[in-house]
Amino acid sequence: MNHVPNEALAAIDAFGEGHLRGDPPPVRERLRSDLRIRIEVNDDGRTARCRFETEYTRTPPTLRDRDSFLVTYVDGVDERLHEWGIEPPPAYEYRETVDGTHRYEGTLTLP
Repeated sequence: MNHVPNEALAAIDAFGEGHLRGDPPPVRERLRSDLRIRIEVNDDGRTARCRFETEYTRTPPTLRDRDSFLVTYVDGVDERLHEWGIEPPPAYEYRETVDGTHRYEGTLTLP
């Protein structure tokens, strides 16, 4: 079952299509009330930073360690990225907390 909102899937599709044209727009979408996604191409043009932002009481080392329902969102995002030939990282790792928002990041490999 895919829980990723249609708006987020459309933004990922625009990113994938834009990458094929050479001008991928950044992704900045809300996946649920306490979870957002940000994707931007790195300066090298071959990779992109994917960051999930969440509010939660704990900060496990990886995003998938948080809870199984959240994993369905991450899996849905990763599946859509795969459809565009974009390789997600093995894990989105905890990076920092800013103003109560925990940031988990990973590097995407672009086709």
